[in-house]
Amino acid sequence: MHLEKLIQPRGASTSVGIIIDELTPCLVHRESGEEYKTIYEPLLKSDLKKLTKNMGWVNFNWKQELSISDRHVYKLLIKGSDEIQGLISFQVAEGYIDVFLVESAPWNVGSSDKVFIGVGAHLFAIACKFSFEYGFEGVIAFTSKTNLIEHYQGKLGAVIIGGHLMAIETARAKELVDIYFGEEDHT
Repeated sequence: MHLEKLIQPRGASTSVGIIIDELTPCLVHRESGEEYKTIYEPLLKSDLKKLTKNMGWVNFNWKQELSISDRHVYKLLIKGSDEIQGLISFQVAEGYIDVFLVESAPWNVGSSDKVFIGVGAHLFAIACKFSFEYGFEGVIAFTSKTNLIEHYQGKLGAVIIGGHLMAIETARAKELVDIYFGEEDHT
C-alpha cells in the first residue's frame, strides 16, 4: 500500500504529543506492578465535568472536540472504574483512521509520579482496532510534534508520510491490536 497516496495532509491541525512509555497487555500500576484490564467507551457529555483544568486536564478542549460531528472520542477506563485514564479523538477518513488528539490522564504523565504505565500505546491500539473494523487494514495517521517523530518511530513503529504526518501500517497495527485486545479482535 502506498500510504503517501492514501493519506492526505490536513490543514491547520493539532499535533500528537503523548509519550509512549511501554507496550503492555493492560495497564500496569507503576509502583506495585499489578496489571489492570481495561475497556474503552465513547466519551459522554456527562464525562466532561471530570475533564476540567482543576482536575489537571489542561492540554485540550474535550468539550469542543466532542461537539465536532464527525469526530469519535473515546475514553480508556480500568474495568470496574469510571475514572478516565486517557482519551483519543479520531475521524474516519477515506481508507484510514485520522487521529487528532491523544491524551493521558494527568496522573498518568511523567516518570516518577505516574500511576499507570501503558496508556499512550493503548490509545493508539484503539484507533488501529477501529481501522481494522472499518476495513482499513489497521492503518491510522496522525501529525506528530517535531520532537516526538523518532519516539513514535521507535515505540509505535510509525512511519513518516511527509513532514510531521505519520502513519501506523497494517503489520504494526496488528501487533498493537494483538497486544491490547488479543488476536481474535481484528480481521
